[in-house]
Amino acid sequence: MSYIESSLKVRRSIAKMTDTNSDDWFLCLKARFGLETVFSAIKEVLGAGNVITTPYTCITAINPILAGGLEPRYVDIDPDLLSTSDIPASKITNDTRAIVMQHTLGIIDNKNNLYNIAQKRHLILIEDSAHCLLRMSRGTDDQPLADISAHSFGVEKVLQGTKFGGAIYVNPKLKEKNPKLYEEICAQLINLKQPSSSLSFRIRTYRAQNSIIQRLPRPIKTPVRNLAIKLKMLEPSVYEYEQEGRQATPCTTNEYVNNVILKQLNTLRSNYEHRTVCVKYYREHLKSKKFKTIPVADHDEPLLAYPILFEDTTFANYAYDLLTNSGFFIRRWYMPLLYPGPKFYQLYYYKPEECPIAESASPRVLCLPTDIPLSRVKRIVDLIAPVEKAVEKNQPPVENKNISPNA
Repeated sequence: MSYIESSLKVRRSIAKMTDTNSDDWFLCLKARFGLETVFSAIKEVLGAGNVITTPYTCITAINPILAGGLEPRYVDIDPDLLSTSDIPASKITNDTRAIVMQHTLGIIDNKNNLYNIAQKRHLILIEDSAHCLLRMSRGTDDQPLADISAHSFGVEKVLQGTKFGGAIYVNPKLKEKNPKLYEEICAQLINLKQPSSSLSFRIRTYRAQNSIIQRLPRPIKTPVRNLAIKLKMLEPSVYEYEQEGRQATPCTTNEYVNNVILKQLNTLRSNYEHRTVCVKYYREHLKSKKFKTIPVADHDEPLLAYPILFEDTTFANYAYDLLTNSGFFIRRWYMPLLYPGPKFYQLYYYKPEECPIAESASPRVLCLPTDIPLSRVKRIVDLIAPVEKAVEKNQPPVENKNISPNA
């Protein structure tokens, strides 16, 4: 199957699974590349300006704004959503071009406040669905609401079998809203080039190289990884220069990436079904005075991970140490903010005092896995349940040697 044939097949599969049109989907090697292209087109058509977003995110979600020639402007998060749900009027100026609506860990705000604000102020609404592949905010007519929707097949996302690939949905309604911008975005996305031969090599060998490095003795594991990256043999999830506001030249997928995506898309339904079961168990069994569960919807969503917000960092750190010592991989998205953190914060226009809720929540959130067997989920719940009493008694976290990370 050629690159063109495989790309068309991916787009048609995505369109079928989202009840959209394949002509409205565009592929990119990484979602950040597609987003940079979108922001670049916005600047080209609407002029320089700012984009409203949140600091409770990955640095690779902010770099596309900078690389596209625009400036990020941050607003605080809603602690019940871990994302922005409202925007103070003072934040929106004549220079505001777009709003980023991030579905953190896959939590979708069904109130659609940001959509209403974007409509009222005639702003471009960009949906970050990196954590909820092919899930989108929809209106009462079940049609997509955002002007642009970005999805990721990348590392540590919903599909574990895919390591590369992104998809950008350009809402055809944007053609009526701003035909010039619509044409510019589509044109730039269509003209993305395929990866270089060097990058294609790193893509093909990514899984094998990481498998080998993971088996190395701990003292040399990191040095070997860093050397492989320096020699341009290994493609990291985040390059060092991406902590300085830069990113590589955007490109699209290749035949290899497309074929992997096609194979893994067949598992998405069962993937989401399992995550939903895990989310439901966490929601029904995690109860404590010292933390609260984040999802507030009256239905269970297939979250990338299940977030809990602890009362303070002492309890969060204790629970993290306890779970990791017992063989669980627990993410702390996003600690620090703009994860994994910029080398120079001034490059990102971020002022901590502007987002006190995000600053406070960042070190207190643990993200529990939803891609593990239900028996392991139950064990996590059993371990967290007595955390409150253990901390009060000043008992150190203990390693549970009976638990295997691969059980």
